Amino acid sequence: MNKPEIPAPILSPQFFANTTPVYAWLREHDPVHKIEMINTWFVSRHADAVNILDDNENFSVEGMPVSQAWAPEVQSIMRTLFMDDPDHARLRGVVDDFFKPSAVKKREAKVQQIIDDAIAEIAESGDRTIDLQKQFAYTVPIDVLSMILGLPKNDFELFHAWAPRLNSALMPFQTEEQRADGAKIAIEVRDYLLDLLRSGQVSPDGDETVMSLLVDAVNNGTMTEDELAPQAVQLYIGGHETTLHLIGLTLHALLTHPEEKAKVMADPSRAIKAAEETVRWDGVSHGIGRRVVNDYSLHGVTMKANDMLFVGNASANRDPEVFENPDAFDLDRKGRAAHLGFGRGLRYCLGQNLAKLETRLAVVSFFEAFPDAALVDGFVPEYGQNLMMRGHTTMPVNLYGEA
Repeated sequence: MNKPEIPAPILSPQFFANTTPVYAWLREHDPVHKIEMINTWFVSRHADAVNILDDNENFSVEGMPVSQAWAPEVQSIMRTLFMDDPDHARLRGVVDDFFKPSAVKKREAKVQQIIDDAIAEIAESGDRTIDLQKQFAYTVPIDVLSMILGLPKNDFELFHAWAPRLNSALMPFQTEEQRADGAKIAIEVRDYLLDLLRSGQVSPDGDETVMSLLVDAVNNGTMTEDELAPQAVQLYIGGHETTLHLIGLTLHALLTHPEEKAKVMADPSRAIKAAEETVRWDGVSHGIGRRVVNDYSLHGVTMKANDMLFVGNASANRDPEVFENPDAFDLDRKGRAAHLGFGRGLRYCLGQNLAKLETRLAVVSFFEAFPDAALVDGFVPEYGQNLMMRGHTTMPVNLYGEA
């Protein structure tokens, strides 16, 4: 008997519009699926995802072809992204303590001030309807990251202009125009960061920053100067893309689930649960890339050495074998099964504590300022066409309820 047809091919517009039925079909009928368009495997079940992410002997990030579409200058500035241990551990260790919960907590007041300024700007604009994704979720992480990197306040606006160009430069499918602009922006950002490094002005307020830690690491020989700009850019891009989408997705989840929103408004401390449940229910990351090191058999399928695969962590987070009623958005979810929205193992998301702090503060502050905010009637979410980083392209909201 032939198995039923997949609801939509992975990477198709129909798939990105509604991933849930595709993932359910894959988990049941084809847990090790071949994405023919890019000749890459897709693993969809939670137990398999955990095993692969924990297995650093059979799976690697080195030698992955994801960057082949990028301009050479972009490949150069992102090269340290594709390193296994010991180089991965060496570079990560430079900033690991900076992103631990206790260290992130110390920056809460500064993050809150950035969010308060963004809220004030929205309120003072006089607009009744805004694009919440672009005017709030997008802008807050840029200024937070600029602050923790150690950029001078006057230079924050530089990254407001650079951010969309950097994101475009990393797309897996690009036009020649995008590649050319990618090369230009990579050079601009690299030169800016190196100039900042050489100026020594990397702690504007006298506090420890990402750049001050990277400079210290270069000076003590832990990393080379050639590795500094790539590390700074990767921390910036990873922190911005992840957080802007987490803020946007969490706000959208609460706006479309009024009972859960009411729980957060009644007890703001529950905003952190809203962020965590969003990561599980509608996560920013839907695929974690790996290269197969050794032939590996799973569910009767053999993935050959040097094959590419995506660990479908968003699918794993909806696996009914692990999560009860997985398609529900529920702040009171029982059980302690770990979601995989921030990855797992040696390469779990370094900035997850900062991202969750920003999201918690942003959600509480927004709904305190605009308690009657509502999505514009008839809004249908549109998502970017990127498996590794997923979020809304726009989110029109009436700040004071339906007009």
